[in-house]
Amino acid sequence: MLREKFIKDNPNTARKLVDGISRAIQWAQTTPPDEVRARFDRIITERKRNEDASSIKYWKSTGVASRGGVISDAELQVWIDWLVKDGLLKPGQIKASDTYTNEFNYFRPGKTAEAR
Repeated sequence: MLREKFIKDNPNTARKLVDGISRAIQWAQTTPPDEVRARFDRIITERKRNEDASSIKYWKSTGVASRGGVISDAELQVWIDWLVKDGLLKPGQIKASDTYTNEFNYFRPGKTAEAR
């Protein structure tokens, strides 16, 4: 998550970060799981940080349903409704669409093919 101030002060960095993350999500969503696991394993091995890669064999997916990680109101409304039900938020206190942007996501709806 990037803060609004960071995005305002560093729009190019924000765009590059979100672009890279969205493309990585899309790659993992469309690449056979064995290939993704092999890549993760190789990355961890090449970093030489004494990391435990044993859990990679259990990786099944990104857990992100939308193409390239594009965010929708429905995804966030589930959490808002839960917080309202638990009394942590008042009804109407937060609008899902005010909590995120897909502005920098390579796969955002409405982005023309030429701009991709």
